[in-house]
Amino acid sequence: MRIRTIYIILFIIIPSAFLHSQEVTKDTTYNSIATTRILNMLKPGKAPKVTLQLSFDYNIGHLDLAANENTYFRKEDFVSGANFGTRYGYGASLTGKIALHKEGNVRLNVTTGFNRFMSNFVIAESPEGKVSYNVFSWGLGIENNFTPQNKFKPYIGLEFVASLIGGNATLTTDSTDFDLKIKNSLRFGVTFNMGIEYAFNNKVGFNLGYKITHANILGKKSQAQTTLNETYLNDDKLKPGESIQYAGWKQFMYSSFYLGIDFYFGMKNKK
Repeated sequence: MRIRTIYIILFIIIPSAFLHSQEVTKDTTYNSIATTRILNMLKPGKAPKVTLQLSFDYNIGHLDLAANENTYFRKEDFVSGANFGTRYGYGASLTGKIALHKEGNVRLNVTTGFNRFMSNFVIAESPEGKVSYNVFSWGLGIENNFTPQNKFKPYIGLEFVASLIGGNATLTTDSTDFDLKIKNSLRFGVTFNMGIEYAFNNKVGFNLGYKITHANILGKKSQAQTTLNETYLNDDKLKPGESIQYAGWKQFMYSSFYLGIDFYFGMKNKK
């Protein structure tokens, strides 16, 4: 009787123990795979000698480039020089990042970009008219990459920027449109940049970040029109008693949220 009882107990316990061991093994295997994947994501390698970064931007204006917040384009504000008449925009940039030493933390950045701002982008078109600006920019600066040999690469940088800013406006009065060309004006400023890269492999990765640009710190100028249908950026202070249409002390400042793709050159995994 005792022997039969022992056999019954063993018959119940052994399969249960076997099944439990299989579950433990399965869980261990899954955990091992997950751990391996995480470690591979963080696996260090050789920092790239050159990174080519292509990014696409969504722009939000600040200060005098922050007109039309939750409202339409206002002709009176634009004509009087109170603001630039627009707020939102989009753009793209191409940046070459060159490592200045073997570790790759410090990089020299060379950037070219294009941004467009429109008073009827995101916000509905105003019955008083509309205005748009095209901004062609070129930058040169320094960037610090905190973990250049890892797949995750957070960075922060500063660039000196030259911008060629021009555009067009349409002013509406009693259903009559008046077209105005804003002639290209060269301005100088700075861009503060921060973001993160993730390297899929030794060749390609993606980037995500934020930057803020003050495009017209230097070079401000206001001057009278030479023809009725043309004006200038007119962003400088007017002298006492001076009156110039569309002119006033204005700051061309904007934030950009960007997403893009990276191409790496000279990057290898450590063996």
